Amino acid sequence: MKRGFVVLLLLVVIALQVLRNEFLRTELVAQEPKGAVETAAVSSVADVNAQTPQGRDGYVGREVCRECHVENYDLHRMHGHAHTFALASDEKVVSKFDGRVFDYGEPYGQYEYEQGEDGLSVRISGGSNDSFPLQYALGSGDHAITLLSLAKDAEKGTVAYEHRGSWFSDRDRLGRTPGQPLKLPESEWQRFGMKHVDNVMQKCIYCHTTTGTVVDQTIVDLKANVNCEKCHGPGEEHVRQARAMKEPPPFSVGSSKWDSESEIQLCGDCHRLPEAITLKELREYPDKLARFQPVGLLRSQCFIESEGALRCTTCHNPHQTISDMSETEHIANCIECHQPEKSAHVSCPVSTTEGCIQCHMPKYDFESLGTGFHDHWIRVHPEG
Repeated sequence: MKRGFVVLLLLVVIALQVLRNEFLRTELVAQEPKGAVETAAVSSVADVNAQTPQGRDGYVGREVCRECHVENYDLHRMHGHAHTFALASDEKVVSKFDGRVFDYGEPYGQYEYEQGEDGLSVRISGGSNDSFPLQYALGSGDHAITLLSLAKDAEKGTVAYEHRGSWFSDRDRLGRTPGQPLKLPESEWQRFGMKHVDNVMQKCIYCHTTTGTVVDQTIVDLKANVNCEKCHGPGEEHVRQARAMKEPPPFSVGSSKWDSESEIQLCGDCHRLPEAITLKELREYPDKLARFQPVGLLRSQCFIESEGALRCTTCHNPHQTISDMSETEHIANCIECHQPEKSAHVSCPVSTTEGCIQCHMPKYDFESLGTGFHDHWIRVHPEG
């Protein structure tokens, strides 16, 4: 009886601590800026990273991982994950926006981009002389870039604006940022970007960095891009053991306990799990959810009946960019479980050697932007 009371007391203490942390975290975010947008000045990712020395909180940095994992390091260097976060002042980002004009249409207007002494900014043609500062560049680097700014709010602290114009690699063009509703802006500054607060604001940074938290219009503990330790966790102890032993134990996702559910939870943390979307979005699948791959995979008969054999890494090398894999390699993964000569397998009545991707995982152009996502709800599509 006494032990049960102690356990119950501990659970209550833990619950109170979680609530306290959540309260403190939500106090960091904000709503609408009153007057001019105030943002913190930053000059480069290196400068921001310098505020968080490697080794803090057990993180060692990808260069240390390279000591033993050269092949994965080189593959990851070309992956979109290695280019998910930059400052808008970075030369590669500036070159895609500076001096360009993008007509978003009414009621927003025509955006004009300029790199000045204070960094990259945007103004609306024919509007006031006020320019909107652009701070951060999020995306996959080689495919698309969306700009984000953190601004001060008089009531609640900080708000994030996701700029309405994005750069797309196809035809090197500017276009509308995906997922933003076309409705009347509620303020002057919302003509420049969609407002995000609370968990959504924090999640933008969380999913595009290894570590980073929004605090007072800045990002603290920033380690840019989705690098090794985003998925594997802080590597300090692993590195210590690896340097001390000839055969160190497997680390993180290399563990024998790592399974299909573990992968879904890890990848879905940013690529979305069902609990992160609404029932309405699920009903509208796949037009709105083709880019949320774990949601589709969890609905697939292939996944359900594989008893854990089918997982994200069945088809994806997490270190290698998907564009470096041929369609033939992907089809080989399908055929592995759909062999016509095996009675336990279900083989395709149309073809057992080709066309798997086009028929069962077609690519959807998201909002006619030229940026496609393969539908991961593997099935016979109604339009197929």
